[in-house]
This record gives sequence, structure tokens and C-alpha cells, in this order.
Amino acid sequence: MKIKYGSIIDFEQKSIIANLAKACGLQFDTARLLYCRKIDTVDKINRFLNAGKKNFNDPFLLDGMKKAVDRIYLAKNRSENVLIFGDYDVDGICAATILYKTLTEFGIKASVIIPEREEGYGLNLETIERKIENPVSLIITVDCGISEYEKIEEIKKSGIDVIVTDHHEPPEILPDCPTVNPKISGQKYPFDALCGAGVAYKLSHALIGEKADKYLDFTAIATIGDSMELVEENRDIVTEGLKVLNKSLRPCFKYLLTENVRKITSGTIAYCLSPKINAGGRMGDANTSFALLNAETEDERFNLAVKLNSYNIARQNDCESILRDARRKIVEEKIYNDDIILVGNENWKVGFIGIVASKLVEEFNKPVIVFAEHDGFYKGSARSMEGINIFEIINDSKDILLSFGGHAQAAGVSVSKDNFELLRKNLNEYYLSRYKDYDRAKTLVAEWDIHDKISYAFAKEIELLEPFGLSNPCPYFTATVGEISSKPIKEGSAHFSFQTDIIDFLDFNGAKDVERLALPSKKKLLFEINVSSFRGNESVKAFLKGIEIDENDYKNLNDYFFEKQLKEIPKNVEHVYYKNADFVDIKSGYGTIYAVSDYNNLSKFDTKNLPVSIFAPEKKDTSNCVVVSLLEIPDGYKKIVYLDEPFFIHNVDVEKSIYVNAPKNGIVDTLATGRDVFSAVYSDLNGISGQKFINICSLYERNKNRISVDKNQFVFVLSVFFELGIFYIANDVIKKNDKIKSALTNSEIYCRICFFKGEIK
Repeated sequence: MKIKYGSIIDFEQKSIIANLAKACGLQFDTARLLYCRKIDTVDKINRFLNAGKKNFNDPFLLDGMKKAVDRIYLAKNRSENVLIFGDYDVDGICAATILYKTLTEFGIKASVIIPEREEGYGLNLETIERKIENPVSLIITVDCGISEYEKIEEIKKSGIDVIVTDHHEPPEILPDCPTVNPKISGQKYPFDALCGAGVAYKLSHALIGEKADKYLDFTAIATIGDSMELVEENRDIVTEGLKVLNKSLRPCFKYLLTENVRKITSGTIAYCLSPKINAGGRMGDANTSFALLNAETEDERFNLAVKLNSYNIARQNDCESILRDARRKIVEEKIYNDDIILVGNENWKVGFIGIVASKLVEEFNKPVIVFAEHDGFYKGSARSMEGINIFEIINDSKDILLSFGGHAQAAGVSVSKDNFELLRKNLNEYYLSRYKDYDRAKTLVAEWDIHDKISYAFAKEIELLEPFGLSNPCPYFTATVGEISSKPIKEGSAHFSFQTDIIDFLDFNGAKDVERLALPSKKKLLFEINVSSFRGNESVKAFLKGIEIDENDYKNLNDYFFEKQLKEIPKNVEHVYYKNADFVDIKSGYGTIYAVSDYNNLSKFDTKNLPVSIFAPEKKDTSNCVVVSLLEIPDGYKKIVYLDEPFFIHNVDVEKSIYVNAPKNGIVDTLATGRDVFSAVYSDLNGISGQKFINICSLYERNKNRISVDKNQFVFVLSVFFELGIFYIANDVIKKNDKIKSALTNSEIYCRICFFKGEIK
């Protein structure tokens, strides 16, 4: 993992920030956070920190709003039947719910059609004809319609009027009807990033005034669920929506939340509510989601929520299966060489391809479009990364597409099978012409490195920056630390904790980080600051997000790597006889780990700038890499190339193309295996027993003046003693068991080292 820092401030800027902090009554560091996010005046800070209804824009500033309202008033006066046509995702379902409840309150009898994903996105005349129960004279779209000029003209010919409310990128030819979309250029509305439900809320407000505010919970859920930027009016909407959710939670949401949720945040929406509402559409039953949001009895709500929860679990399993297939296809067909990855399969479900595309972007650090077959053509879901406008790239190939639409970071596209490879070629060519200088180095961004103890006041003020989300991310910081002992927060827990001079840490699912934290070297910890509450008491905590270790330090950790490898030997009890292979070409690509036991041996090979990590590959995309002291192999790797002779071969499901190439572990030749050395170290340990223990190397460093052998010899001997039970660890203290009497040859570690030294066969 690589960390980069945000804006660097100079002396003059520090003075500006200090003045802002004083004027706004903030901690200096809080003002610095805001300043670095371009919230750099007193007015901007006050606007940002005081988000809410008072900042809402007048809905009638939206082009087409007055015409839409006039037509709805006419429908009310004529007692017309109105049809709301929505979309199958969380935004479309929430938008349809807002408008349905609004029109009902307004005095209009409305019906709703939520098309299923298999029926396609946007106005579908066949769906309307099949599902409509009563004749209608007005159709209002939510979260769709902006690209449906021809379909709308066909509808109008049958005597039905249409109102379009949408937020997607407008095409060159707009619908010839009242159309409300903040992205249409040239209008007076000052904010263009509302979601579909945000536009529906604006229409609701234009119809029933402040009574529409009770629907801000739906609007907030949709805004976060549709990954909209949480700035300006979206920040106001989500702030007010969270107030509604926490003050008077709708019964329809109760069974979608886990029992331990005490406060609903933007994270609760992003990871709990939105995915479950979305799950209906992804599993081909979006109408269950709409039905839940509009259910009137407790039994209905419970049964519908149970169904959505089960859909969500099934969705997670299906997505994981498709992700594995897609990753394998990308690697086997070497699609990873493309600048824009297009991958598809006729058997994948359309409902999951967007989620899979997002995960592949994270893994391969490139824009990705995942396709599935639909009605004889390929339907794709595109996801991109910051700074690469995927809508713009796809738009350049519109002449060969059946349809497309979306945003800069996410889009949908349909293409015939015959044009699929041409689309791949065109998109990659356009990328090279427009983004060839784009820096794709994957890094995590921190605000700055913290050296002093973090105050409660600063931690509390960070909460003022919520809600966090796109364009207003939760701030991360770093701290430089040395050797850390991380422990489970309680027996059997998957979550770990540890202390530093600046803040106490929580590490969720932290077992994976124990070895790296314990390294006796400097490392940077990336973390998020939180205020935790327990039994009414608040304390400042850091949530660990990543660890960065300078590769230049690896050469100083060779003895520690040796210790970790010895510890693994008893888990690999069979002796392995190695045959040196011819030289192996080290190259970039995917699916291969180049493993080295002795870091000093790495200088004998040309690793072609491959990333070097310790214990396991850091990246999840199975890209070729060098691993020092390989202890863990993630799924997806096909080959391990041992660059020096390892102490053991990993028992994993990789193809049997494992090579051992040339040098041995240089430490082994320096080790003595005689009983006299073990007796000497045993005597040394008598004076050390009872000391705090983190690892053998650190124990040696604290006591090296009283130990009669060098560090590597000490690591070897004590590893053998630990395996035999002669010494052991209890409550983080090293202790001796005088009752244990055992031959050295009962130790797998001892026998393996003797084997490598050629002392036993």
C-alpha cells in the first residue's frame, strides 16, 4: 500500500487557516481540513457546517418545473388517472415512492410501474401496456426518460401526456414535453448533481410545499445509494434526511436494520439500507422493494423485509461467483492489458454486473465494463475511477451502440454481439487519445501525518464534517510507529486493538495485520478518527485502514523474516526435496508469485520493478509480485516461483509449476546445531524468563548484551524450544517449563534446518 498526502500548506496558508479557525470557533486542524477541501472562507465554512433546509434551492428555478406543476394541477382538476414510471434501483424506487405518496396527498389517483431489470432501463411501452390497469392520460417518469424522445412521441400520439423527471446526462435531442432535469444546461438552478429521488422531492416540494420534507429520508437514501456527490444541496438533503431517519424511523426500514444500530449515518445507508432496497431489483423483483416502502401493515412490512434480506444474501453469493469468473477470464485472456477492461459472459445475471464492475475497478485500478447477455444482445454496466469520465468515453462510440446512458463514473451500455470487439477497440483507442498521461498508481490519500496526541475536541469536530461520501470523504490520517503488539479485543473476537502514543486503535478483522504490525521497524498507519461511546463514556479511537512499510527497511528485517518462516515449519511437516530449475524469466502479468526467503537473495534477480511485499501479496488482483517470506497465498494465483530454496512448499491449490532457482537461504549456513549451543542459549534464557514478549527478535535486542550467540542463532534455538514446549508464552510473558525433557530431533524446526545443512537425509 502506498500513501500520498493531500494539500501541503505553507506559512502564509497556516496564517489564513488560523484566522479562519478563530473566526469560526474551530480547532486549527478542523479549519485546515475544510481549507484543504476548498471550503476556504468564513461564508463557505458556515454554509458547510450549517447544512439543512435553509439552504435548499427554489424548485421553480428548475426548467420545466412550472409546466410540470401546471399539468399535474390540471390532472387533479380533471380527476385524471396518472401513471408514475420508475426504475428498478434504489434511486428509482425511492423517487417513485416520493411521487406516489405526494400525488396521493395532493388528491390524485396514481398508479406505479417499476419495471424489472430484465425488461430494460427506461420507458418500456410493452411493459406499460401489459401492466397498466386503468386508462391513464398522464405519465410521469422518475429517474428515467431524458433519452426517450422517440418513445415519448409514440406515447403522445395515443393521447397521453408525459412529464419527464430525471437526472441522467441529457442527449442532444430532449423530449418534447415538460422536462425537469438539473443537468440540462443553461437553466437558473444552481446545482446539477441531484439524484432521481432528489428531483422527485423537488417536484413534491413544488406541489405540496414543506409537507414534502417528510420524504427527505427516502431522498437521502437514494442520494447515497446512487453514489451522488455529497456537496452543496445534496449535503443539505442528506443532513435533513438523516434527521428524519433518526427522529422518526419509518416502520418499513425497521426490519432492514440490525438490532445494534443505535444511530443511522451515511455509512448505515450505504452498507445496510441501500443494498437491501437495491437487492429486489438485482434479483428480478424490484416491486418487492417498492411494496415494502409503501406497506401499510406490520405483517406486510415484516414479510417483505424478510424477502429483501434473503435477496441480499443471495445477491452477495451470486456476485462473488460472477466476480471470481470475471477475474479468471480477465487473467486467462490477458484482458488486463487493456486500458479499459471489457469482460462478459452469456450466463451472468444482468442484475449483478454493476456491483462486479465496481469491485473489478478496485482490484485492477482501471475502468471496467461488465456485460451479460440480454434478449440476444450484450448489456453492460460500466464503472470508472476518479478523473476518467466513462460516459464521455462511451459517448464517442454511440454510433455502434444500441443504447447508453449514465454519469461520469457509472454508465449503462447495450451493444450487439457483432459489435462487441469493435466497441472494445474503439473505447481503448479513445482512452489513449484522451487519458494516456493518466497516473494509475494506486494510492490511499491521507490528510497529513500526526505526531502529537489527538484531542477529544478535534475528534468531535470531525463529526461536524459528516455526512461523508463522494466528494466529501471521511478524512484519513497517518502516524509513524515502531513495533506494535496487537491483540483481540476479547477472547474469540475477530477484531483487534492496540495502543500508540497518539491514539488507541481498533483493527476490524485484524488478524491479517498482526505480523506486519509486529515488525521491528518504522511503519505508517493509515487511520480514521472516531469518538466511541461505551456505557455513556466517550473516548477517542482510531480505526486502522492500512499499513505502509518502506521497502528499504526490508533488508534490516531479514532475521525477523527468518523467525516467521521457522514458526511455519511445524505446519509443513514433510521434508521436501528440491530440484533446481533452469533460470525463470521474471515478468509482469497476472497469476504468479515470485517468493524469496532470504531478502539478500533478491538483489541477484531482475524483478523488473514488480511490487515487493512481505508475507503475502498486498494487491487483490492477482498481479505478478515479489513476496518476501511468503506465508499466505490468496485465491487466484496459478504459479509460485521460489527465487531461493524455501524451508517448505505451501500446500495450496496452484498448478504444479513450482520452481526453485539457485541460491539457498544464506542464514542457514551460519547456524550451529550442536547441543553445546542449545545448552548455552538455555542458560541465557534462565535470566530472561519472565520478560514481556512480542517476538524473538525484539527479545534478543533487549537482552543482546547477556546472550552468548548472534541473533539468527538465538532465533533458531528459541524457536526449537518453543516448539518442544521447553519455553512458552503466557499473558505476553516468556516462561520456562522445567518438566519438559525432549530430544532436539523431536522438533520439526530443528530437523528441517539440519536437513538444509545436509546433516540429515
